[in-house]
Amino acid sequence: MTARYVTDLISALERYADRPALGTCDPGRSPLTYSGLLDLVYRLAGVLADHGVAPGTGLACVFGGNRAEVVQVRLAAHLLGARLTQIVTDPSTHGVEFVLRDCRPRLVVHDVPVPDTGTARLPLDELLRAAAVGGAEPLPVRAREDDLARVTYTGGTTGTPKGVASTFRALAARTDGRGSREGRERPTYLSVTSLAQRSGGRCLEELRSGGRVEVLAPFGTGAFAAACRRLGPVSTYLMPSMIYRLLDDPATAAGIPGLSTVSYGAAPILPERLRQAVTRWGGRWQQGYGMNEAAVICRLTPADHARAVADRPELLASVGRPAPGVEAEVRDDRNRPLPAGHTGQVWMRSAAMMTGYWNRPDLTAQVIRDGWLRTGDLGHLDPDGYLHLDDRAADVVMVDGDNIYCLPVEAALTRHPGVAQAAVVGRASALTGEEVCAFLVPAPGHSPDPATAAEACDLVTRALSPAHRPTTVHWLKEIPLTPQGKPNKPRLRTHLSNPHPAP
Repeated sequence: MTARYVTDLISALERYADRPALGTCDPGRSPLTYSGLLDLVYRLAGVLADHGVAPGTGLACVFGGNRAEVVQVRLAAHLLGARLTQIVTDPSTHGVEFVLRDCRPRLVVHDVPVPDTGTARLPLDELLRAAAVGGAEPLPVRAREDDLARVTYTGGTTGTPKGVASTFRALAARTDGRGSREGRERPTYLSVTSLAQRSGGRCLEELRSGGRVEVLAPFGTGAFAAACRRLGPVSTYLMPSMIYRLLDDPATAAGIPGLSTVSYGAAPILPERLRQAVTRWGGRWQQGYGMNEAAVICRLTPADHARAVADRPELLASVGRPAPGVEAEVRDDRNRPLPAGHTGQVWMRSAAMMTGYWNRPDLTAQVIRDGWLRTGDLGHLDPDGYLHLDDRAADVVMVDGDNIYCLPVEAALTRHPGVAQAAVVGRASALTGEEVCAFLVPAPGHSPDPATAAEACDLVTRALSPAHRPTTVHWLKEIPLTPQGKPNKPRLRTHLSNPHPAP
């Protein structure tokens, strides 16, 4: 059966022919129209087919940054039914050679130097030149529902990257249940996160329903605010670190004209900083908790955010309730569901989850059981069914035999007005087995002094327990992040060789 995800996209490109479709936030350059984008997709697909890209073959793309071509090539690959792997590099990117060997591509398209793995390579500028002079004859959709559409690699910060394999049927399921937005006036979608990850799929969602997409690269608070003013009303997807940067910039701290809708995710967000953003900027807010292996698992809806600001502040510490079509459970070590209030492993099941890890049946068997996926996250449900994440299973700190979860400690530390961000890791201790170590970023206008650290640690003791209190505090200018926008905890642990005792 022909892949509905792709036929819907091609039908949208035909149906909304004269609408603006895809731009680059350049005021002097008009965005491609839907018909112009469809024409380019056919041209790109023709060139890729001439280089051997066909249904079931692998296509790898390595881009030196976010650019509209990431979306264009993805559309062409989907039209051909190819198995696509995309990488958008940044200074912290590593493991590219491993990925290019592991995903077994027929062709590698690139705009930055890539390792020679013996696979045919095609520079992006050559692909674009060939497409410009080639024909734009319509091509049939060659993708089938159960073909592998993408192999997306995890960050690999704790080991070798793993390829997450997803079918076209699963990609369609990720957009089902959202409700049709066709024919409704809505904001321009401003893409600022990696187009190889969540934002790439969001761009295609917008195009499928006739929306306009503008790609801003690189992200900067000033450039983002300027784009919102010019293109508003704007919707966007932000990582927590981007929200923090906007809150800490005096020019955007109090408000961002033109910004109307914010989705956020990719990493846990500090509840106090989220409250600041929601109350200062207004607009509609929505959180999506998910992962490459599972797509979106839970959502904290705009209505949830409104209730949180009004009289339910504890909701901002949750990741919401299961998204439509998703089942989620918290289970104990014996795989039994736990009642509300008890922390355990988060499991989920939906039609949008991965098929498995690419060429790794051993790893797949470790996380998929009876159709359910073990996420690796620890959390608990509250009586109203909201999921609260407590930690990653690999990051729990064992103090005197007790599980100390890092996320509540980080949230407590950032309730101090002098602390903008916090990250917590564990370290071996001869006294307690492990001890809690904190890394803090000072808030604008505050000094990284021992008194502030002591007061922040006092908040932890009062909110949680003495066992949660950090024994070591380091002040940093910024928390190092993985390419996915999460605190890079393996890197933070390397800082602990020169400890500074906490007050």
